[in-house]
Amino acid sequence: MILIINQKSYKIMKVYVIILILIMLLLKGMTRVCAQEYRREIDSVNSIVLYFKIDRAVLDSTYMENSRALKKLDDLIKNKLVISNLDSITIVASSSPDGNEVYNLNLSEKRAESVKIYIMEKYPMIKNELIRARYTGENWIDFKRMIETDKNVPYQEELISIINSNRKNEAKKWLIKTLGNGEAWRYIKKSFLPQLRTGAVCVIYYKPEPVEEEKEEVQQKEDEVLVPPRQPEPVVLPTPISMTKPLFAIKTNLLYDVLSAANLEIEVPIGKRWSIAAEGIFPWWKASRADWTMQLLAGHVTVKYWFGNRGRKEVLTGWNVGLYGGIGKYDLQFFDKDGEQGDFFDAGVQGAYAHKIGKYFRVEYSLGVGYLQRECKKYDKVNDTMHGDIKVFRYPWEVKRQQWFGPTSVRISLVWLLNKKTVKKEGGVK
Repeated sequence: MILIINQKSYKIMKVYVIILILIMLLLKGMTRVCAQEYRREIDSVNSIVLYFKIDRAVLDSTYMENSRALKKLDDLIKNKLVISNLDSITIVASSSPDGNEVYNLNLSEKRAESVKIYIMEKYPMIKNELIRARYTGENWIDFKRMIETDKNVPYQEELISIINSNRKNEAKKWLIKTLGNGEAWRYIKKSFLPQLRTGAVCVIYYKPEPVEEEKEEVQQKEDEVLVPPRQPEPVVLPTPISMTKPLFAIKTNLLYDVLSAANLEIEVPIGKRWSIAAEGIFPWWKASRADWTMQLLAGHVTVKYWFGNRGRKEVLTGWNVGLYGGIGKYDLQFFDKDGEQGDFFDAGVQGAYAHKIGKYFRVEYSLGVGYLQRECKKYDKVNDTMHGDIKVFRYPWEVKRQQWFGPTSVRISLVWLLNKKTVKKEGGVK
């Protein structure tokens, strides 16, 4: 009878043990899931997105949303709990699927290293081995996701089929760009590529279990309390960020320069899309025998509007359109021909295109079309009089008014951009 009871007890205990093991396994699985969800939530909250200019790998704090992102990164790292529980900082850099694949891979690598160097120099308290730089080249995964989730993209099914094919990436790009006579590519270039050119994402990971701050223990004695002198904490100075802000540009019309017509123009950027320019033309010379005269005083003012994505374009580059107006006076006489003096004013619309030829230099091509009115009078030159070589206005002294509608200005201008260099430190720009 006793043996039977023991066997029953053994069976009951065996069932309890199995149930207990299952409960422990279930609790462990739930804990792991919760930890993964917590980790994912942290990663999404503490992801820092940094933007780079097209074909650039230099981290510019003033570009797009970078100043806000770097401020967020600075606030996180200066939090003591973040530093004490920091597991790693992973930098993932990529580029948009546009252009040469090998070039884009090298570009993403340079961007990742640029962000890594920035963090290492500004936050030396973080161990270098905790900062990891990775680069993925062209970001086809997010590119496909954007196409799948956007119902307005033209030729959506054809695009997905091209991306899922086994073709090389260069062949995929060519098919996408030529699909529908470029309609799909124009939509992609406008809606998707700016987001895929983010450049780098910094993800801050934390340790699985928070590390509590160590508390200082103070040894107390019966008669007195000895507190060792507290050493001052080392002050970590933030690495200053060098920034440049365009002040104005100095310009000269090379066509006027060829004709020995001295000229100078000052253009000032206003915001991202506007600029205002003031031009002076001032050749004022004549030959010794009064058979060659080129005297001109003129001034023009132009207000310009710049097209394109100004967040991604360099200042004073790209297409622009403007309204201009000006006044002047002149005295022109060449060789043995008679001369002419007069006043004029003009106004019209100007179209122009400017591109970079160096770090601080541009070339701008412009054409102005509008209305020009001048009032002039002819004169004859008379040599060897008792007063020397003189100019005699014809009798009767008549002032003629002439009007013109059409092209009034042509320019090929050399542009020198002057910048103000500032250093952004803690608490502002100095």
